[in-house]
Amino acid sequence: MSDREIPWRARLAAAVLDVSPDWGASAASKALGAAARARLPRPLSRAFVSAYVRYFGVDLEDVDPRSMQDGYDSFNAFFTRRLRPGARPVDPRRDVLSAPCDGLLRGMAAIERDTAVVAKGHAYTLGELLADDALADSFLGGLATTIYLHPRDYHRVHTPCDGTALRVVAVPGRLLPVTAAALERAPRLFALNERLIHVLDTPFGTIAVVMIAAFGVGHMSCAYRHIEPHPREIQRIDCEPPARLRKGDELGVFHLGSTVVVLTQAGVRPLAPADEPTAVRMGQPLLQRGDFA
Repeated sequence: MSDREIPWRARLAAAVLDVSPDWGASAASKALGAAARARLPRPLSRAFVSAYVRYFGVDLEDVDPRSMQDGYDSFNAFFTRRLRPGARPVDPRRDVLSAPCDGLLRGMAAIERDTAVVAKGHAYTLGELLADDALADSFLGGLATTIYLHPRDYHRVHTPCDGTALRVVAVPGRLLPVTAAALERAPRLFALNERLIHVLDTPFGTIAVVMIAAFGVGHMSCAYRHIEPHPREIQRIDCEPPARLRKGDELGVFHLGSTVVVLTQAGVRPLAPADEPTAVRMGQPLLQRGDFA
């Protein structure tokens, strides 16, 4: 999106949140999360969800129709909804990494010297993103694949291949919106916002799936280990024994928000076009093992 295409309202909102104190933006975001988790009478829940579906154009084709008819206990229950069985077939090939989530593929950036990632709208080092310089160094020569989740998307994140979860890391940070206007003001945004990092040992080498929070994110949860939401300091939890995961198994959930960055080591090539933003669905082929052409 060019500078001229960014709506003035988005620019204004990004500017206000950017200059707001950390505690103010965090408190407002947590309040939204608490409101989303509040129990609602089923008739009110159905009306609220129906309005949200119309406003954001949520595709309900892959949602169990009985869930919509019965209603949800809270807005968060709808937002974190599961899909009907078979709605997201996972590419079965062992040499292919599948998309970990639904969303808009914003780009695949080469990880260059000094473990820097410079891509559309953002510029940061992996050491900042991962809060771990040694781990960041292991991705030199690999790819950073960025997927933005729109409010209409399915918000569960899955493992892109078979492997084991070695460690999960919760990194405290701000809760700024992840929009073009916000990225324009703060190119290091991904390394500033709160993050949940899954470190996986796989046949493709080490892979990191980074879930990045945004304004309005009640919290992020991990599917295989309990993590306290909104940590005040970095939490590094080693998985002993390592959690064994099959391709397509759930890694975590966004309770409102945001963005996923998949970090891979050298030796994989893109299967999805990355020149322009491209819609992807969880399970579809994303990367493949092999030398670059």
